[in-house]
Amino acid sequence: MNSVKTMRPSLSHPLFIALLRVALGTVFIVASLDKIQNPEAFATTIANYRLLPYTVVNGVAIALPWLEVLTGSLLVLGVWIRANTMIAWGLLLVFSIAISQALVRGLDISCGCFTTNPAAERMTLWTLLWDVIWISWGVLIWVFDHGRYSLVELMKTRRGKIASP
Repeated sequence: MNSVKTMRPSLSHPLFIALLRVALGTVFIVASLDKIQNPEAFATTIANYRLLPYTVVNGVAIALPWLEVLTGSLLVLGVWIRANTMIAWGLLLVFSIAISQALVRGLDISCGCFTTNPAAERMTLWTLLWDVIWISWGVLIWVFDHGRYSLVELMKTRRGKIASP
């Protein structure tokens, strides 16, 4: 219990939390790039999970990467932090469920997390573990990020300096 109390100030430090927020946002941005450039290959990756009806796969393949890049960008900038953290949690939860069921079913597929290349490294428990780690970052951001080191805070500070004589 004492180790948790001694770690709490470090885990809740505004700069550490801001760095986690930027890191989580960057994960989403990087994850979206190849998917945006290769929607057809991403649609194939989604279909490989055998979860969604074929009729919605293409729509998801087009919309999901744009949601990832938007959510990631807004997290990096520190805009609507709590809302974007919830979106990130939702996406990570869906990804965790998809990965878990694929692992349980023994599907030998690439997760499609950062590349649409079908020859990419196959999913393992590590893939799922990374999702859990990112979810835990989101928990820390949700609890401790009060907007310090964000675009919103910067604009408030600048506005205050301009208004002052």
